[in-house]
Amino acid sequence: MIRILIAIVALTASCSSLPRSQDNKATPAPTRKEFQLNIPRNTWEPIFFEAIDERAKLGSLKSLRSAAVPNDDIEIRVWRGFGLTPLAGFVLKRVSAQWAALFLAPTLSRTVDKSQSLSAPKSGWDACWRRLQDAGVLILPDAHAIGCSAGVNDGMSYVVEYNYDGTYRTYLYDNPDYAKCNEAKRMIQIGNVISEEFALPEMATK
Repeated sequence: MIRILIAIVALTASCSSLPRSQDNKATPAPTRKEFQLNIPRNTWEPIFFEAIDERAKLGSLKSLRSAAVPNDDIEIRVWRGFGLTPLAGFVLKRVSAQWAALFLAPTLSRTVDKSQSLSAPKSGWDACWRRLQDAGVLILPDAHAIGCSAGVNDGMSYVVEYNYDGTYRTYLYDNPDYAKCNEAKRMIQIGNVISEEFALPEMATK
């Protein structure tokens, strides 16, 4: 009788030590990455974006700063001009794994848009994207942050802005053909890649 009681107690203890089912526990919802705005605190930003926002609105482009693009989507805008150079814009975006590009031609009109959808780049979408990445389109620092501002008045500048991976970021290279740093040369390379791939001489700096 005592042996039977000992066996029952041991069996009860072993059952209570078994892991309990997780079926009734709620699975925690994945946390959504907060949208980050990486905007240089420099005097160039509000001045240059006054012209950028005006041209983007004329081309029916929404601000890239309003919300993160979903999933693995991306949108990059490269602006060339300012000062005495008419402003031109290039837009490259990937939505649900599909690429598209748009060119916003220079215009003096505030009512007539000169934008056009672009055909596939010369080397293909993926190869073109690799060329832009290799040139540093997503990683170049702002010229002012590294002391690479050329300091030339009324010349030509590039502004890049993009929305990708939960982050909006923008940076400037003013008169990169006069600047001495390697990053300015890479900015020129980015403009030249766009020019070569999409036959847009307006985006190039030779």
